[in-house]
Amino acid sequence: MEYVFGVPGGQTLPLYEGISKFQGRIEHVLMRDERSAGYAADAFARVTGRAGVCDGTVGPGATNLISPLAEAMCSSIPVVAIVSDVARAWEHRRTRGNASQAMDQMDLFKPVSKWQVKITDPRSLDNIMDTAFRVATTGKPGPVVVCVPDDVASSDVEFRHPVKPLDGATYPRFRSVPDPDAVVRAAGLLVNASKPVLVIGGGAHISGCYDQVRTLAERLGAAVTTSISGKGIIAETHPQVLGVTGTFGNPIARDAVKQADVVFFVGCKVGQLTTFNYRCPTRDTTIVHLDADPEEIGRNYPDSIPLLGDAALGLDAVLVALGAGSASGTWDFADLKGQHQQWYVRQTTAEHAADGPLRPQPVMDVVNANLTDDDLVVCDASLASGWVAAYLSFERAGRRVIAPRGLAGLGWGTPAAVGAALAREKATRIIQFAGDGGFGYSLQELEVIKRLGLPVVTFVFNNDTLGWIKHVQKNYYAENYVSTDFAHIDFATVARGFGARGYTATSLDEVRTALKAETVPDGPAVIDVISDQWETPVLGL
Repeated sequence: MEYVFGVPGGQTLPLYEGISKFQGRIEHVLMRDERSAGYAADAFARVTGRAGVCDGTVGPGATNLISPLAEAMCSSIPVVAIVSDVARAWEHRRTRGNASQAMDQMDLFKPVSKWQVKITDPRSLDNIMDTAFRVATTGKPGPVVVCVPDDVASSDVEFRHPVKPLDGATYPRFRSVPDPDAVVRAAGLLVNASKPVLVIGGGAHISGCYDQVRTLAERLGAAVTTSISGKGIIAETHPQVLGVTGTFGNPIARDAVKQADVVFFVGCKVGQLTTFNYRCPTRDTTIVHLDADPEEIGRNYPDSIPLLGDAALGLDAVLVALGAGSASGTWDFADLKGQHQQWYVRQTTAEHAADGPLRPQPVMDVVNANLTDDDLVVCDASLASGWVAAYLSFERAGRRVIAPRGLAGLGWGTPAAVGAALAREKATRIIQFAGDGGFGYSLQELEVIKRLGLPVVTFVFNNDTLGWIKHVQKNYYAENYVSTDFAHIDFATVARGFGARGYTATSLDEVRTALKAETVPDGPAVIDVISDQWETPVLGL
């Protein structure tokens, strides 16, 4: 079953009429906001490996799609957005809403999508849609916007050729292999490194190079770290895996990257958070960078050894080039894993007053104890992503967690949980983590989760504040707290108003009880965790 996520408008009704003729093959999912439709399509694409589809009506529907398309663009996720427009004959009535809701909307999409196209002849519809999916899924994946004027959408047209199945929605659509000479050079540096480190990004999940990452790490004796988006590419119980590095990571992974003599970035854009503002690894560290996008290689580390190609095929080539020679890695992995365990235990020890708010770290420890190999974790933006990145541990490799690391906009989590649950055909428990600020952006989508009966359990770290912002104001603005604090919201009661189950947790035992009750959730549940507003997963350099 393929899904289209959206909110209807008068000009999009022909699309809905068409979808209704494909019952059992295409289902439209009514969301409560076009932003949520885009976020749900994004998550669906991440989990399935197929392009997500969303729709929005002309004007306000189109403008609401900007944020989700920007997230997909920055995270390299293929999304096809179908947007309606005024009739072609009303072009002169477009500006300032003279024609209802009309505006010059196409230019808005240029910074947030790979291609923007308006269908001016209904006979071109099949070819344009085929091209839209091809553009979205080739090269560096990303969103495409297809604009359909009202009169075109309402036209009757006889297609000259049968519409082909959209098997072209799968990504990566084409794969390439890096230059052989560059591969040989990279392999030589890696095999001779005394402290090699792999930093694996989200592109590795897109490529599906799980076996290759594990095999290469073992062949080289390399330490393995990931970005947030790369988390889960290898079982985190593996003796060489140190977890997430970067601002939302742990200090052992960070220190390993600082000590490395060769760092191998795989499917990673080497962005600000992963590299601590481009300072870790240091500029004098030897860098090898494997990526499908040539613009990313050398952007922040100009002297990188470039491996341009698909992550899986690139790693296959590196493994062949390594031959049967022995690597010279000198890491003491037992010591590193011991350091990580000591750090984790210190952080997750429940140190709070009996009547005080909960620290998120021990809450994450409770979740770890109840996490199964089948659970899929969805993060909202900001500190919620950090708690998952640093503290959750997955014992099986796979796309186990998704997070909005492209634009990192609050409110991604709940609609993303909708897309993720449908991608898993409602058979997988979805555990969402959000702060109260982020959850407030899209809690209306609880109605969608309830209506569809999706097994989504949401943890809300409820500290009545925008935590990251308040922490910055504390440290850099002389504790001048402006527009950071909320009145308290009882999200358990709010959840029940949507027909979901609601729990309030003021102790770790209450967290355990709620999570145990939601082992196999029947529809949505919200666990409202009364949490400490001064705790943070943000890690300094």
